[in-house]
Amino acid sequence: MKKRIFLLEAGPDFEDYKKFAGPFAQLDENTVSRIKPPDVELVHKSCPPGMWKAPHTTIDYFMNCLQLPSYCKSAIEAEKEGADALIIVCTDDPGLRFVRQLVDIPVIGEFESTLHVACMMGFKFGVISWPTRPFMARAELLIRLYGLEANACTNPIEPLLDPGPEAEKELALHGYTDPKAFGEKYIIPAAQRLIKRGAEVIIMDSTGLSLLADNAGICKIDDVGVPVKSKYHSVPVLNCVSVSIKMAELMIDLRRATGIPPVSRIGLYQRPQDQTSQADFDMFRQFAEKEWQPLPMPPIKK
Repeated sequence: MKKRIFLLEAGPDFEDYKKFAGPFAQLDENTVSRIKPPDVELVHKSCPPGMWKAPHTTIDYFMNCLQLPSYCKSAIEAEKEGADALIIVCTDDPGLRFVRQLVDIPVIGEFESTLHVACMMGFKFGVISWPTRPFMARAELLIRLYGLEANACTNPIEPLLDPGPEAEKELALHGYTDPKAFGEKYIIPAAQRLIKRGAEVIIMDSTGLSLLADNAGICKIDDVGVPVKSKYHSVPVLNCVSVSIKMAELMIDLRRATGIPPVSRIGLYQRPQDQTSQADFDMFRQFAEKEWQPLPMPPIKK
């Protein structure tokens, strides 16, 4: 029986996106074609207006917040269109908690699922992050929110390059066009620095870095950069794209085979309609839409 997994993407229609995403879109297709079995259909579900303007991201908390209503609306639509599971394509896991309240199918966060898999593969994990200070801070905050701080190595967030205005340019100009050379130059040394701090598993944080590692063929680190006694000492490198797809497959299979529901409906993920009347819910929604839609961007300081 076929599995339909919808990818909720904060951007334009995927076909339009590919027109300006260039080599980034090709890396995406390469990874998906390797990981997707014949019985899985992956459906790109756009969540307009989206926060993508180029093959790099300018996501921050405010932009994530603006995107939440679109994630929720697209998730509800996807379930009606026959989705068996949803993946939120962004390692900030934006809207993850809200969407789980609204649909009765598995909802996978790229970062959350990969963190938990890492905890099954080693005692301590480290994270190679997109090279901006806000992105690094959000990754560390999510580790704490998911209750996994004790499983993280010392100083668990390692930027792929030194954070700064030139870092993203280097990624776009060289990383997406020659991932193998880029991976050898930057990913492996970053992983070795984390291993020296105690990491036993490496996580690539961001969809883009995950695609880079996968297309560079980096799924483990053999040259760990520290003295070890064991002859077999490879350190796994997890890319969030592949892990989240496989986690979605697992959740679908688990539900079909056992009947276990995808989410608890007591506590955090209790459905909104079970907590309030339809009239009150509609009134609040209309108020929120009225106040939310005209919300302007803050003035940008030059």
